[in-house]
Amino acid sequence: MKQDIKTLQLYHLEKVHYLKNEVLILPVSLLFDKININKHWRNRFYSIFLFKEAKGSAIIDDHLYELKKDSLLFLNYNQVYYFNLSLAPQGYAILFTKSFYNHVYTGNKLIRNDTAMAEMPQMIDLDASSVAEFWQQFYIIRKEYGRNRMFAKEMICMQLKTLILRCIRASKIIKKHSLPADHKKEIVARFSELVNQFYKEMKTTAPYAEKLNLSPNYLNMLIKQHLALSAGQFIKNRVILEAERLLLHTHLSVTEISYELGFSDNSHFGKYFKSATNKSPKIFRIENKIQKS
Repeated sequence: MKQDIKTLQLYHLEKVHYLKNEVLILPVSLLFDKININKHWRNRFYSIFLFKEAKGSAIIDDHLYELKKDSLLFLNYNQVYYFNLSLAPQGYAILFTKSFYNHVYTGNKLIRNDTAMAEMPQMIDLDASSVAEFWQQFYIIRKEYGRNRMFAKEMICMQLKTLILRCIRASKIIKKHSLPADHKKEIVARFSELVNQFYKEMKTTAPYAEKLNLSPNYLNMLIKQHLALSAGQFIKNRVILEAERLLLHTHLSVTEISYELGFSDNSHFGKYFKSATNKSPKIFRIENKIQKS
């Protein structure tokens, strides 16, 4: 069966604006007119939705989020999603690439995209005290976006960083960072990047340690120290996440998914998946498939 997940790039949506390939700001209703929101999508960019009015749900990977008035929704790179709407939404979408977010480098590692986006909540319900603050920040970005003026790209980038920080602070999940990131934290961040890049080909700790010029034992110690789980489990969690995405959002057979994820045979994949979920891939798909309304 043909895979259902469709990949979306910014240039698919807009070909006229001077920043079309890096950032796009448009009404949510217009964005949804451009794509079939009932289909399963995977974006090659970040997305922030600011809803003034909304009713329905967003299904992101295997989680369902209720859309409502005065809410904010965030989509990371490569998350699989679709929408079920019962009311035409009002609000705006800010779509932007990693390169755009990093266009202005501040020197502050907390604001760097890999750090900031890891802290971003999937959804925020804005309370009365913060709604005006968020919309004021958005309108500053939108105003600059609408004018092709000197330093417009830099201005939008810096204001966008501010909006991201407001999101993290509003979600109340931001952690205290009293000390700058040290070398060990940088290794952990690099390990995470490598896992996202090579999880289909490399499912054990040793090849990642080799790429980082470390011993497997030392890498495992660092990961346990900073992430509270072993390096092997971190890798496995990434593989299982992608397996669940494919099982929930495609019509690929279990055998096709096993090959897609780099397993040599269906039996090996089935045992690997069951060891993590206590269910076979087939049973997981049957029990967890999210039905469209």
